[in-house]
Amino acid sequence: MRHNKKLLAILVSATSMGYQPQLAAQPREGLQLEEVIVTAQKREQSFNDVGISVTALTGDDLAALRMNQPIDIAAQTPNLRINNIIANSIPNVTIRGVGLNDYATNNNPAAGIYIDEVYLVSPAMLSFQMHDLARVEVLKGPQGTLFGRNTTAGAVNFIANRPTEEFEAGATLEYGRFGYASGQGFVSGELAPGLSGRLSAQRIRQSDGHQTNRVNGEDVGKIDSTAWRGLLQWQPTERLDFLLNVHGGKDDSDVFLIKIDNPFSAEDDGDRDVFSSGASVDTRQDIDSEGFSLTANWEFAQQLTLTSISAWEELDRFHIEDRDATSLLQLDGYFDNAIEQFSQELRVSYLGDTWVWIAGAFYGNDEVKTRDRFDAGDLLPLLGLDGFESLGNEYRQETDSAAAFIHTEWAVMEDWRLTSGLRYTDEKKTFSDAFTYLIGGGEEAPLFPAVRNEYTTDNLSGKIGLDYTGFENMLLYASVSKGFKSGGFQGQLTFEPSDLQPFDDETLWAYEAGTKLTLLEGSMQLNASFFFYDYEDMQFYGGIFDSPVGTLFGIANVGDSEVTGGEIELAWRATESLDVRLGLGLLDTEITRSIVGGVAEGSELPNSPEVNVNGMIRYEQPLSAGLYFETIVDFNYQDDVTFDIVRQPVEAVEASYWLWNARAGIGTQTGEWKVSVWGKNLSDERYRTQVLNSSVGYGESWGMPRTYGLSLELDL
Repeated sequence: MRHNKKLLAILVSATSMGYQPQLAAQPREGLQLEEVIVTAQKREQSFNDVGISVTALTGDDLAALRMNQPIDIAAQTPNLRINNIIANSIPNVTIRGVGLNDYATNNNPAAGIYIDEVYLVSPAMLSFQMHDLARVEVLKGPQGTLFGRNTTAGAVNFIANRPTEEFEAGATLEYGRFGYASGQGFVSGELAPGLSGRLSAQRIRQSDGHQTNRVNGEDVGKIDSTAWRGLLQWQPTERLDFLLNVHGGKDDSDVFLIKIDNPFSAEDDGDRDVFSSGASVDTRQDIDSEGFSLTANWEFAQQLTLTSISAWEELDRFHIEDRDATSLLQLDGYFDNAIEQFSQELRVSYLGDTWVWIAGAFYGNDEVKTRDRFDAGDLLPLLGLDGFESLGNEYRQETDSAAAFIHTEWAVMEDWRLTSGLRYTDEKKTFSDAFTYLIGGGEEAPLFPAVRNEYTTDNLSGKIGLDYTGFENMLLYASVSKGFKSGGFQGQLTFEPSDLQPFDDETLWAYEAGTKLTLLEGSMQLNASFFFYDYEDMQFYGGIFDSPVGTLFGIANVGDSEVTGGEIELAWRATESLDVRLGLGLLDTEITRSIVGGVAEGSELPNSPEVNVNGMIRYEQPLSAGLYFETIVDFNYQDDVTFDIVRQPVEAVEASYWLWNARAGIGTQTGEWKVSVWGKNLSDERYRTQVLNSSVGYGESWGMPRTYGLSLELDL
């Protein structure tokens, strides 16, 4: 394998997954790290009792570090990358080198994304606002049993704050650069005996943009988004409770401009400003989402609980972008998507002293409808397609997925615990009404008759692991697990109906060992893990198809790869005033077998930097009059990363960079209020978050410049 010296360093460094200390809203006493509770195994457990790789960020962490969208959590999670595929939409979640680098809405993410235990089927659904959350849990590696659907990379769980019996209310107001203004708040309490509720909402407006459209001189980057959630919790008896979650959101923000060195136009010649580009259309998005879930827990016998989770989600998305970045009509994209999903999970849990088992079944149905159009009247004649102004594609996909699973934990001896699990999945995808069309003279002409194909699969995934707790304040664990991601159909533009044949499942075998160690009388937590992946029939998205308009992107099984690496995370409460956390991720990825032209054996996987570092330093100091001062500095580093491995273009490789953020504030020690100043990307680093090739060149998306502002937090 390549990089032998780096691989040896990985082996010696015994890497990790992470414990995260809570960043409290007000000063704490003592040097003990606060206990973090996670639900990575479908029940509440102390983080240090769970022998799996998981990073947990509490709600206070998210607020203190100003994490507003899922893409933000990667900054403090080793070996996690989340980058938007198209401008500022369609997030791609890559964990330990495994992800789905695809903009189509019909393909499921390689990491299972769950909100309050409800799986989200499309990457288009992952740009939601994170407000009023209890925590976020990042489970690394295939979760083939309890979170079994499409989890070759892992799973990310977002858990909302629950209703409280006592009255609580709070609000946060912010104002910052580019006319950024946001407000969020919640109210919670008992409504009647046994019935409590919680209502939360967030509104974000940004009046100015950080980009300039050189075609008309207008700012681009304005934000206009709203999200809300209502919870009702009813406990009619001690053994029965219900939780109703109703939520929704709307996003009418700008779509960020793409920077391109367009070979067909001189408009961008000499323009070196990465935040200056062109667009002949009003780049914007209109996203509406709504949904509900009903969770019921019934303890029908001693230590036996039946859980039911019923959920429905709907998302409508209209997205406009200018991919040619000029005043010409070369590649102006219009993406119209409608997604609807229903899911039902039933499980029975037995929580004994020496034996735990969870058995259940899952059913999900989802439908994705898409119509994409590219206005290209100034490009198509150059490619021999005279008389046409636009081209696009349309399709409908329906998926039925059913699964049965069992998870067990057995204390085989005093210090040994055996964990095992299996999940059987049966899935069917129907891809219909799929065709490519050309528009000329106002008339639409299908390029080929509508295609209808079906794909069915069944798969057995699971895990076996062993934990040892014989050493004081230490957990040692080792596991072997298998995950799979079902095959499907590409949702991109194609000129050949044969490209719409299904691609197959991908599978991943993971071998992992690690430790969780508590030191210095509970003031330090050190966690380490090492893993090896055997990644087969991997689904890769890239420029793998040729067409009359140049290279077209698509998704296919491209071969096999191996991934070796690990993480180290340290949490240390050095003094009553000083908290430190550090994280290190190491990766060595290699394609070992290629069956697609242009994908070279020996090359690395996309979005897989060999080294990534994160950290946070928090200092607090009591002041007079019941006040305290707090400052937080957080940072992250990313090694060189490639966005596209097809033909290994140098244009798609981003050099290493550091990002630095800071926050300082004064508040009351009892938590009634806090005022802070904050800054993001303090060094004003210029870095690319995505590079996507097309017929008009390499489209670059650039990260945000330096931003700063004020915030006011109120406990009402």
